Amino acid sequence: MVRGSLLAKRYAPEVERTWHLSILIGQGVSAWAVHDAENGEPVALAWSTEDHCLGLPEVPSHPRSVSFVSLPEWSTLVPDGALVPGHEADHLALVHGGLPAGALRDEPVRSLGATCIYMHDDRTERRVLERFPNARALPMQGLLVRAAQARCTDRPVLLLHRGLDRLDITVANRGKVLLSNTYPARSGQDTLYFALLATEGCGLAATETLLHAGGTHLSDGELELLARYFHSSVQACADSWTEDQQGKDLRVDRWLGALEQFPCVS
Repeated sequence: MVRGSLLAKRYAPEVERTWHLSILIGQGVSAWAVHDAENGEPVALAWSTEDHCLGLPEVPSHPRSVSFVSLPEWSTLVPDGALVPGHEADHLALVHGGLPAGALRDEPVRSLGATCIYMHDDRTERRVLERFPNARALPMQGLLVRAAQARCTDRPVLLLHRGLDRLDITVANRGKVLLSNTYPARSGQDTLYFALLATEGCGLAATETLLHAGGTHLSDGELELLARYFHSSVQACADSWTEDQQGKDLRVDRWLGALEQFPCVS
């Protein structure tokens, strides 16, 4: 069942070749975001359990471009100098201890001089491609790296994405990425532990690091727990929608994986 949506007054799904559609799907939830392809302004957001939001009439009928992130994801960053063409799967298997069924892809992360090797769950990916055959796949890890670099203009930033059973964390300072890693997370204590571990491992103090927390399964209890140690925190996507658009009880940071796709493809 659809859980909710935000639609700007000027948004019209039937207008052709105007919108970029970003999709986040997998692990029991889905969401899509629409940005004006010319200026990047967010004009629509919808979310649901499973993949029901893909069938909404508000989905743009003829978007200019489409991208998607599918969860769960298996990924790793490889320095360009260490990447041997034809051996991408070896790098991924070395990190994850094996590979699931699915299409192996790579995405350059030019700001790091590296390549993100990644694979999505084949079943969730197929749901998107059946509806939008020309949709471009994006790696969550690469998306978080770019987003963290954009946020750390004047102080260290920890960008956190909470999934169903995992935690993706990127730490950046002064435009440089200090860490990008994935951790198992089955409880709020796991979320806090690995957030602190990542911060301390980068030589930073939690009290001086700005926390940007989001994710499909981030709970209010986890946010409260994190706030005890990270004294400065903001919604990961607070700039995307005004409070009037969000409503007091709506946190768009849950859909970080959809809202942050447009800068990666623009």
